[in-house]
Amino acid sequence: MTKTPLTSVPIRRRTLVGAAAAGAGASLLARPYVARAAKRYSIAVIPKALDNPVFYYAHYGAQTRAKELGDVDLIWTASTTSDASVEAQVLSGLINRHVDAMAVDANAAEPLVAPINEAVAKGITVITWDSDVPGSKRKLFYGVDSYKMGQLLGENAIKFMGDKGTVILVSGGPGAPNLNARLKGATDTLAKYPGVKTLGPFFDNDDLIKAQNLMNNLLISHPDAGAILNVAAVAFFGKLSALPEVIKNKGKVKIVGSDTLAPELPLVADGYVQALVGQDYWGWGYQTVSIIHNLLTNPNCHYPELVPQAMPVVTDANVKDWMAKWEEAKTAEGAAKAFQEAPIGCM
Repeated sequence: MTKTPLTSVPIRRRTLVGAAAAGAGASLLARPYVARAAKRYSIAVIPKALDNPVFYYAHYGAQTRAKELGDVDLIWTASTTSDASVEAQVLSGLINRHVDAMAVDANAAEPLVAPINEAVAKGITVITWDSDVPGSKRKLFYGVDSYKMGQLLGENAIKFMGDKGTVILVSGGPGAPNLNARLKGATDTLAKYPGVKTLGPFFDNDDLIKAQNLMNNLLISHPDAGAILNVAAVAFFGKLSALPEVIKNKGKVKIVGSDTLAPELPLVADGYVQALVGQDYWGWGYQTVSIIHNLLTNPNCHYPELVPQAMPVVTDANVKDWMAKWEEAKTAEGAAKAFQEAPIGCM
């Protein structure tokens, strides 16, 4: 059992002068040292779901930063699968536990506005990451600019497909604000090309099996499409053998998608996927804990409403470098080395 760190605090000595009889000597009594518990901060980091491997490295990052800081009790909790109503219940439970802060990744915005506002009203510091909750009283959002990410995905679809053809749009949960913003960025970009039309979006609800089946079925149904643009490429998180139509397709219908995780990279290296647009998965945990700790400990600390992440693009030109990075990151210690970055300070 981990003991609470203690800080020894000297207590001022008080001199008691005996006055019971004339000439009696003064008596000095020294009070002993007493122990006072050092302040610790309970910080809850809530991903969209516990079963999505995209969040594993965020967990590693959060654990690493909490250990570095030394005064953080990290709570990593979420619904088992992506479910906005269950996520709202998770937040309510944390409010009842009187945590100091929460970092929330929203499955959908509307169900989380009320619990976030309740948390803030009760003095809990709340930020969002990966997927925002607009209209809530959260302090800031940390993550990629989702609209710009959609634009980048659209530009890569055009780069590999050309400026004529059908682009099939695929997403995860229909209520996810970040994914909807990516779709908007992609469709706005594609709309600039008169020879391009879009189909969809089709949703897989961030479920691996559904996502794989959807990808296979779309390639069977639309073999002459120009590209598939997946703003939440969950289908690529599993085994390639579960994507027989992707194997058969191999570059005919161009495929671009989100994220640059280890399971996805062989699809780029072998020519099944043409481009991936990534995020800072380590930072989702490492930097959210850093930002919250700064807000809790420094009353003069300020951040803009959006604290943005970089969006690396992986193609066949740099995929081997990324594969080497993920090979190193197979353990928590390796991930800390591979994705090492300085904590974000107050801005």
